Amino acid sequence: MKKFIYAISALAVMFAASCSKDDSNAPAEYQVVVNMDKPSFGEGVRAARTTWENGDEVYVVFNGDVEAAKYLKLTYNAGTWSSEWAGTTAAEVAAKETKTLAAGYMNVPLAKAPYYYSFIDALKFDSSISSVGVCVMLCNNGTYTVSGNTITLDITIKPVVAQVTVRGIDVADNWVLKCDKLTRIPDFSVSTNMWIGESAGDHDEELYGFANTDGVSFYGRPYQTSTPTSLTFTLTNGVKTYTRTFTNKTLAKGDAIIMDGPSASSDWVDVTE
Repeated sequence: MKKFIYAISALAVMFAASCSKDDSNAPAEYQVVVNMDKPSFGEGVRAARTTWENGDEVYVVFNGDVEAAKYLKLTYNAGTWSSEWAGTTAAEVAAKETKTLAAGYMNVPLAKAPYYYSFIDALKFDSSISSVGVCVMLCNNGTYTVSGNTITLDITIKPVVAQVTVRGIDVADNWVLKCDKLTRIPDFSVSTNMWIGESAGDHDEELYGFANTDGVSFYGRPYQTSTPTSLTFTLTNGVKTYTRTFTNKTLAKGDAIIMDGPSASSDWVDVTE
């Protein structure tokens, strides 16, 4: 299947700013002020987040910077965000003419690098997900302002994955789930604000399962909006295969669906060949 890079949004035009060393009006130091929404995952999501927790990290890139080593790391602690610049400086960011930003957060350590999140393979093997679930949030249309020596970041960060939990099945049986409205979570590059390796036809891919107290939870990136539509799920472990279709159902980013497995629900159709 032909792969290509799918951009969440068009890259901002890069602006090369230079500052004169004789500019005595340039502030020597900058303060970073962060305005960022609380996490907002729907009810039933195992990785539900309604508040930021100490140690949470959000990575920010500015104005379409495509050099992966250029970013700002924000770390949450006791109600405030500390900032750590890498590959760039506050002065360089303040001097940019177009003041846009992108930001990314994830709760499990699947990153190849702080600015490049790798999900496709890691979601198959990382057992730490079983206890916490998957929480991935992105902002691709943030802005910032500069006033004197203060840089104010305005970040609206939203969930980008959905969770499907099937009760009454055992993760040890190697169940995988497909849905015609879900794709695997592709790699995401914060520095280029792009999903990497996603194809337009990749929905209905196998989603890997992780143990839940109720059964097994699966995570994917929803294709649709919140408009009700039909959803078809295929559940298989290589021995048995079942399908189930919902009508007038929504599955949007941040949502959770919980359903009984084949042993407890006759809505599953055995299509084992």
